[in-house]
Amino acid sequence: MGAIVLLSVLGWLVSLRTSYLWYESVGYTSVFSTMMWTRLGLFGVFALAMAAWTGINLYLAYRFRPDTWPATSEQEGLERYRELISPKAGWWIGGVAAVVGVFAGMSAQSRWETWLLFREGGEFAWSDPVLGMNAGFYVFRLPFWQFLIGFGFAAVVVGILASLSAYYLYGALRFSGTGDRMSNAARIHLSVLVALFLGLKAVAYYFDRFNFTTQENQVTDIVGGGYTEMTALMNAKNALIWVSVIAAVVILVFSWGFTRSLALPAAALGLVVVTAIAAGGIYPAVVRNFQVEPNRPQREGPYAQHTIDGTRYAFGMEDLETTTYPVASQPDAEAMAADKSTVPFVRLIDPFVVSDAFTQAQQPRSFYDFNEKLDIDRYTYTDENGNEVTQDFVVGLRELNPAQLTDEQQDWTVTHTVYTHGWGFVSASTTESDNGAPCFTSGVLSDDPGNCQIGNDIIDVEKPQIYYGLLNNEYAIVGAPDTETPREYDRPIDVAVSDDDSTEEDAEEIGDDRYTTYEGEGGVDIGSIGHRLLYAWEFQEPRFLLSDQINEESQLLYNRNVRERVQEVAPFLTIEADPYPAVVDGEIVWIVDGYTTTNNFPYADRVNLADATNDTYSGQGVANQSSEEINYMRSSVKAVVNAYDGSVDLYEFDEEDPILQAWNQIYGGDLVIPKDETPQGLIDHFRYPQDLFKVQRSLLQRYHVNEARTFIEGGEAWATPSDPSQGSEVTQPAYYVYATYPEQSQPYFQLTGSFTPRNRPNALASLMSGYYDENGDPQLKVFDVVGGDDQSVRQIHQIITSTSEVVTTLRDAQQAGTTVEWGNLLALPVGDGILYLEPMYLRRQAGGQGEELPRLTNVAISYGGYVGFAPTFEQAVDMVVEKYVSGAPSEAEQNEGEGEGEEGETPTETPSETPTDEPTTEAPPATDPPEVEAAIENVIAAQEAYEVARTSGSNEEEGRALDDLLAALDQLQAAREAAGQ
Repeated sequence: MGAIVLLSVLGWLVSLRTSYLWYESVGYTSVFSTMMWTRLGLFGVFALAMAAWTGINLYLAYRFRPDTWPATSEQEGLERYRELISPKAGWWIGGVAAVVGVFAGMSAQSRWETWLLFREGGEFAWSDPVLGMNAGFYVFRLPFWQFLIGFGFAAVVVGILASLSAYYLYGALRFSGTGDRMSNAARIHLSVLVALFLGLKAVAYYFDRFNFTTQENQVTDIVGGGYTEMTALMNAKNALIWVSVIAAVVILVFSWGFTRSLALPAAALGLVVVTAIAAGGIYPAVVRNFQVEPNRPQREGPYAQHTIDGTRYAFGMEDLETTTYPVASQPDAEAMAADKSTVPFVRLIDPFVVSDAFTQAQQPRSFYDFNEKLDIDRYTYTDENGNEVTQDFVVGLRELNPAQLTDEQQDWTVTHTVYTHGWGFVSASTTESDNGAPCFTSGVLSDDPGNCQIGNDIIDVEKPQIYYGLLNNEYAIVGAPDTETPREYDRPIDVAVSDDDSTEEDAEEIGDDRYTTYEGEGGVDIGSIGHRLLYAWEFQEPRFLLSDQINEESQLLYNRNVRERVQEVAPFLTIEADPYPAVVDGEIVWIVDGYTTTNNFPYADRVNLADATNDTYSGQGVANQSSEEINYMRSSVKAVVNAYDGSVDLYEFDEEDPILQAWNQIYGGDLVIPKDETPQGLIDHFRYPQDLFKVQRSLLQRYHVNEARTFIEGGEAWATPSDPSQGSEVTQPAYYVYATYPEQSQPYFQLTGSFTPRNRPNALASLMSGYYDENGDPQLKVFDVVGGDDQSVRQIHQIITSTSEVVTTLRDAQQAGTTVEWGNLLALPVGDGILYLEPMYLRRQAGGQGEELPRLTNVAISYGGYVGFAPTFEQAVDMVVEKYVSGAPSEAEQNEGEGEGEEGETPTETPSETPTDEPTTEAPPATDPPEVEAAIENVIAAQEAYEVARTSGSNEEEGRALDDLLAALDQLQAAREAAGQ
């Protein structure tokens, strides 16, 4: 047993030391030391307090034990325990107190963050409008007060139990025999403890009143006390405070001997219980059912308005701008085609689909890999005409993926000392393709660099080695003396390289491969035998001591996943699920958004972080957020991790966030770099954070409404559309575009999405955009779409996939054994309409030669109801313009079976209610014959069945569904021909 305890303590000390060495290597020892000293301090203070309290109560019970005890069978059974304890009573008291104190200290040390925020927390620019307390009280101070109250209750209960046990053991408290059942000393002692418990209960009732501002309102299903809480329950808590105090006084009177009857203290306790049931349960239920429910908007309106205002502030939406975007009933397609502010930058390449194309086209060795989802970023470069151009690109890092190493390469020495890093930052145009493949523009490492028109190497990288990323979290042992041959595999030399790095002094070509030596300072020095011994124990790996690959220059790189690295450095942050790489001043860095969150903000609605951020990408190249409830979230920090040396810099982004200010003070005042010291080259790559946008999007489904009555009635609620490319109920991802939205004077790199009315899932309600303006300040805007006949993205997808051109392509793909993949369907405001764009990719199913690259074969667009489907975006636009100019009926009208005139034009004016003076000779608009309407319904049903089979069925089921859809279209064509249409 002693050996097990010794080994456990030794293992804990080793982990403590290695953790310190890691924090020292990244330059954040203050984070480690503050955490450890605070936890040790809390453990010591509360362990001593609880131990002393327990020991005092046991001592008093032992000190005032009776000199004799009745000769009853009950007491005779306890005699052997008294004989065991009495000779060493002091040791027993001390031992029990120490054990209880250790448990109390262990519980208290876990509240180290609560204590630090209590000590350093400031104030917000928001106070709850009912009780008038600043939000800082709820976020920083109330949690620690509640912890102290809880600790006090635990201490009193421990004191009562300890005293009862001691008094019972020595006969001061008994349950049989004649005479008094409790001695005077026991009665006084226990009564004081019970009175203390009731006094703490009064204090708890006082602080419970503040919980109303952060608890859920059962009537409106939002956070924040409503009419019932702030009237009935508030009065109940105030009454319970006084009843508890009175009960405590009554029990103290009993304890000092004025009466030995238990009736009076029992009545006092009963009064507390009855008041709690009547005032805290029955009365509020009556108020809720008979006053509030019949008059919800009137009673709950003011309180709902508090939550609307508080939620918008808590999630950074207090400056939300809502603009009306009028859409014409038949928008001008020619003007759309001539647009110069958005159309030239329309994104065709989907970063989620083309990851395999990046990997296979830029993978000279099998262990290189790209993340399952790539990223979008923008860069400014000089084109061949000398013009400065800003454009967004699909970007990714060619990382080393340990899972792809062969069995021979899985040897410990090879894995940890040879295959240590990836190589290269790779970018591709979002607006061009190379015969359907990505048009690579930088970081090309391939025998075939492609024939892109933009040109290669527009993004210059000085150190392309990738030691820190998302795919490789294995530890690496790097570094070697200058006299030794480099041993770290860098890249092959038998392929063309777009970046010229052959002059690096620390690299050497051996055979067909190039080797290098790590020259950074981001690792832990393991050159000494002491450090090697520590990590041999920590990683349970004796080869740290035996391997001759470790020398005096060796460094150990671990915690290499950039999300985990930032989380260790800043444990108070919630880390963005999707970090993205950027090249800044020639260096490859990862930019990671860090959020400050809390669940204690008054009158702010609560969201589940995992649910709000879940979409198609979650778990597929993008991390899943933890399932925690929050009601405050700010993008406060931009963390930057160098992909080569692993250095972490925390740049302040929200200068007014009190939570970040508190943590910065906790860690010495210099944890984060002030916002005005952020390099401009880095600012140029900041983008509106995705997880914050998703949370705001989730909240705005209800909180776009400003008026409380409308909010409560819920008639204006929105919904976030499902991803049409998936065919299942998963939220459509938000998407980055370089575009000009209404009322914007220039293109911005913005994150955007759409909403549908909750009760009309096929319609488009609004567009949402988040971006940083020219000053780097975040802007969030909502564009309410009015007029026109614009459908939701899912409805547009159904219309697109029902057109004859698309159906024919699907049939050909099915017959050729290829798989169709749709990219994210974008909805962009252009001209006086909405431009919908959805790229189609084809890839051959897995076979003996593996899976082919996904190829961008066609682009589908919809504008004003007209669908264009062609190999290029320009051709698809031309198709839409041609249909618009000719006045042909739109695909939406055809699918819905709407009537159209001889030329297929849709009426734009509402007929007058009174007849005109002269009768018209024109025939009324023709309606479809029943046969045509029935055929249209068959097409719609067949199309829906195909969508289900495409996403959840087998290849055979998909083929049958496609045949049914083609047959339905043929029947529709035949019905229209028979009807003379």
